[in-house]
Amino acid sequence: MSTFSFGTRRLAAVALLTALGAALTACGGGADSATPGAEPVVFTAPDKALTATTASYTSVPLQLGYFSAEKLDVTIQPVDSAPTAIQSVATGQAFMTYASLNAAIAAYQKDPGIAVVGLTNGSIFRVVVPQDSPITTAADLKGATIGSNSLAGVSTLFAKGVLKEAGLDPDKDAQYLPVGLGAQAADALRKKQIAAYAGWDGPNVVIGDLLGTTMRDIPTPLNDMTGTSALVVRKESIKQEPERVAGMVRAFYKAMVFSQTNPEAAIKLHWKQFPQSRPASDVPEETALAQAVRILKLRLDITGGKGTSGRYGVIDDAAVQKTIAAFAEHGMIPAAIDVKSSGLFDYSLAGKYNAFDEKAVEQEARQWKG
Repeated sequence: MSTFSFGTRRLAAVALLTALGAALTACGGGADSATPGAEPVVFTAPDKALTATTASYTSVPLQLGYFSAEKLDVTIQPVDSAPTAIQSVATGQAFMTYASLNAAIAAYQKDPGIAVVGLTNGSIFRVVVPQDSPITTAADLKGATIGSNSLAGVSTLFAKGVLKEAGLDPDKDAQYLPVGLGAQAADALRKKQIAAYAGWDGPNVVIGDLLGTTMRDIPTPLNDMTGTSALVVRKESIKQEPERVAGMVRAFYKAMVFSQTNPEAAIKLHWKQFPQSRPASDVPEETALAQAVRILKLRLDITGGKGTSGRYGVIDDAAVQKTIAAFAEHGMIPAAIDVKSSGLFDYSLAGKYNAFDEKAVEQEARQWKG
């Protein structure tokens, strides 16, 4: 059976995961039960709470049998961050992860044994302000205090990049304050402790809901980055078990198509698979569902669909190179790499993992009744 285990069954070697002790612990058996001859694999999700943004690539392929159709018995392992998720793949504790490209590049520069086999569109990072804020441009952030989850995180580096792109000095022209996520961040905005917040799609929606408003993106060229999230495996897996890799990625993109077509169904499947991912019981069901659907829809509006190549997972090298250059310029990676010559990107299985009936998946999503 596919399970939502925490650490013992297939991840006995958990030295690098000691920071995960507070993550979800409930079992999540679902419709994607073990198939005769299925190969057990671990997929790490860099989101300990398995929030709504993870629904399309965790619970949906489990519940709809997309993994089992590929002869894969998948365990979803939530971890605390993209670097941890990628490290779990690099060390063989997990088969695959879906994590930020900047974390993959940073890891690759230390361990060239990993590979990116597919990308998704867009960038989820944004600097946002409440709808009624007088701040309308990045230049307006001069003298402002910008909040983020952590001063050491990518969000703060992104915020500094936004200022630099606007011709400001990010170290002199703004201040940065760690205010966490959710209620703490909303309270900081409400009390005017911060004027803007640097975060990503899901938490930004929650903050807006807590404030009773819509958060507005600050325009910046960095919002146009693409290919910022990646499917990562070990290179040896591509060579030794290409069908498993292709099958896993195919299930990922099928589930993405389903979820983009019917995000409400995806959230309901997610809560069925992983009940502890639902909001607190004091939140009305209708309210919680509406918020979760908005969060997932926003994520897939940004990342969903085929790449610029016309195939799922494959984005033109020039566009990815531009993203990597921005990462390097704004300190999100130690140094830039070349897409074509680095050896990190391997699209050799793209033809195989694109071999599915997209229209049939869309029809399945539209006809889903629960």
